[in-house]
Amino acid sequence: MQQSSFPPGLYVAATPIGHLSDISERARQALAECDLLYAEDTRRAQTLLTALGLHRPRSSIRALHGHNEKAALHAAIRELGAEKSIVLISDAGTPAISDPGSFLVRAAWESGLPVVALPGPSAVISALSISGFVRWPMSFWGFAPTKAGPRRSWLSQILETRGIVVIFEAPHRAAACLADCAAIFGTETLMLHAREMTKQFETLLRGTIAEVAFKLEALQQRDPGASKGELVWVFDLGDRPIKDPAEVPLHEWATILCAEMTPSRAAKCLMKLAHVSRETAYQAVLNAQKS
Repeated sequence: MQQSSFPPGLYVAATPIGHLSDISERARQALAECDLLYAEDTRRAQTLLTALGLHRPRSSIRALHGHNEKAALHAAIRELGAEKSIVLISDAGTPAISDPGSFLVRAAWESGLPVVALPGPSAVISALSISGFVRWPMSFWGFAPTKAGPRRSWLSQILETRGIVVIFEAPHRAAACLADCAAIFGTETLMLHAREMTKQFETLLRGTIAEVAFKLEALQQRDPGASKGELVWVFDLGDRPIKDPAEVPLHEWATILCAEMTPSRAAKCLMKLAHVSRETAYQAVLNAQKS
């Protein structure tokens, strides 16, 4: 008897974000051969299977989405424990990255069950790969908050991290969010605007936030449909400035130095770094040791 290509375990499979040909052969095989298919939307999963020319019993397709994941994962863990193979997919792209699946993946690891990645399409990685921005760190922040106040606070927090930043946005909030990005990141900040990636009406724009906003407004005037579809934005926020020692809080320096050397040496270094008196330096070191 031929050994299965998918022994018992959880297979986290990436599916196309647009172009059907982007699916990997391993993901296609897992969709056909695994005992069970857990999908964010069972109807969209069935549409994908049909498009790929695959058939599997409806009874083997289960729903696992944002509203039922914590409940559904218990059944999935039982099935994995019973030596079943499960392939997990989201509506598009890679599960558990701004899509359901992370709770199930964590539960599988914690239960000592095999977890295997079947890599493939990801909107985050795809956008980064064509951005042309070269800087570290790179960070992904998911969807922007829907309300203006929390969104601006969130963007201010992102600005502190610097580096290359990727965020998602819904089309009906894009104009307001981009205006907030311009206000907080600066209109001259470079960005990549990616809409409907790999799909028929893909739109890619690169330039400053001001330039991209201008192009988007012109596009929408010519074609109102140009504002539809989920968006991936990549921003180059520059390098994080190195703090002047004089601007770093005394307790922060004291904590760092105490972790690396004796209290006496830490105090002497602190005096030189922060230009404080011997008494102030020793008091800061004592306080750092207590915290």
